[in-house]
Amino acid sequence: MPMDLEAEFSGLPLSETAYYLRLGLQLEVVTLADVSDWVDAVLLREEEPNGFFVELYRLLRLRQPDVLAYLAAAFPPARFTARPALAWLQQRLAGSSWPLGRVSRALYRLRTLVESEVEVGWIYGLAADYERAASGPAEALQEVYRETEAFLACYHDYTFANRPEWLYLDAVLPQRWAGLR
Repeated sequence: MPMDLEAEFSGLPLSETAYYLRLGLQLEVVTLADVSDWVDAVLLREEEPNGFFVELYRLLRLRQPDVLAYLAAAFPPARFTARPALAWLQQRLAGSSWPLGRVSRALYRLRTLVESEVEVGWIYGLAADYERAASGPAEALQEVYRETEAFLACYHDYTFANRPEWLYLDAVLPQRWAGLR
């Protein structure tokens, strides 16, 4: 399912857009085709497009392996919350567009980017549960699926359109985590 990057990143500063675009590519929730479609639309719409988009267009056409490095180097190093990426994974799992194994691998890649020890613990625990259940009966995988689904549901509302609510969502996350398992 292609991601509508125009809608997803509308109104975000370019530095943040580059961060989340790179994260989305690393997690494989965003494809190079998604990026290409978005950059094409921006370049066609803008009379004098930002150089960021021009260079990204050039790399997408001539040197795709360099896209991630460009996104990492385009702006001063910055780190933003990984919680929108957790919402992306929740959407993939809830929409049945990704199997549990793929979601589990992508979730594990976020373990160093999450903000709390509780999140790190859940990610490691879910990864271990998946590894144990993967070679067992289907019922074991169903339990891991339910736990993963419940954990990721805590992040459902972390969309860029819902950004003004993030502080509130951050405040209620501990209650949501407490209700898990």
